[in-house]
Amino acid sequence: MKANSKRFVNLLESNRSKTFERLLLVLIIMFAAGRMDGAELTNLFPQFKRPVMTWVPPYAASKSRARLLESFDGVGIKDALTHLGLQFWVPTKEGGIARVGRTNETNDRAVAEFREWGRTNGVRVLLCVYNHVQSWDWILARAAFAGNPDKFIDALLAEVARLELDGVDVDLEGNGALDADKETFVAFIRQLSARLHAEGRHLTVDTFSYKWNAPNQTWWKDLLPHVDALTTMGYEEIGANAPEWRSYAFQKAAAGEHASKLMIGLPSGRNEWRGNGVREHLDWLQADGEVGVSFWDAQLKGDAWRDAAVWKILGEICGRR
Repeated sequence: MKANSKRFVNLLESNRSKTFERLLLVLIIMFAAGRMDGAELTNLFPQFKRPVMTWVPPYAASKSRARLLESFDGVGIKDALTHLGLQFWVPTKEGGIARVGRTNETNDRAVAEFREWGRTNGVRVLLCVYNHVQSWDWILARAAFAGNPDKFIDALLAEVARLELDGVDVDLEGNGALDADKETFVAFIRQLSARLHAEGRHLTVDTFSYKWNAPNQTWWKDLLPHVDALTTMGYEEIGANAPEWRSYAFQKAAAGEHASKLMIGLPSGRNEWRGNGVREHLDWLQADGEVGVSFWDAQLKGDAWRDAAVWKILGEICGRR
């Protein structure tokens, strides 16, 4: 009996040790992913200092894919990106979502190719939903986020799960005085954020750079706590040395304590804007040390963008180099 008892005790201790090791391994994996609440993990990505994002438009998916694979003297987009938005979806009036673009460029197979590119290079690939059917249709956007928010969120999360994407980018834009919709839009973002974060996924949102249109800079205070990154869509209208609200410094100040989530929108189709070239604008952003960057779009039509120095700077901004 003594020998059997000893063997039982040894077996118990061995099992305890193995259980502890398994538990420790799970905790290490969850910590590395930034997830300590027990939610399902989607993928492990390298940590970044500041977000850097671009988009694939539905009318140029093939061109964008080719650009993502390009290298400029050994460096490229893959070395300096944290998020990639696939602008392939629009909302429906009933709260669903629909695919847009040429079907052979934005179908499930194309999405999978972008997703695997992201997995290979440590870039989160997001479902980007936007409301430009023939023009920027705020009535359509409102029908989804205000009229059918629960259905809309369910549709977004179902598609993200089905295609194994890493989150959502909300690019719902409206022209005009639309501040009456601020509270409803923020409530939608808050709810979508909670659902995505519970699954370990990211949420980004695109906004206007000052007080006009929707969503705009005056909404940032309420939006920024709930998102992982937010684009200020100034592009060629704002700049490193631009006056007043158009300056990068003003944009950063408006983001306040959440400035590290702000992505200054840059026009990748331009070699210079607001009196400065691409490198000069990037030098300011690099030296600032706090805000991130987004650029429209992944085609890189501007010659100055197809330069290794640009991607080295962006890589340093996001902390991947």
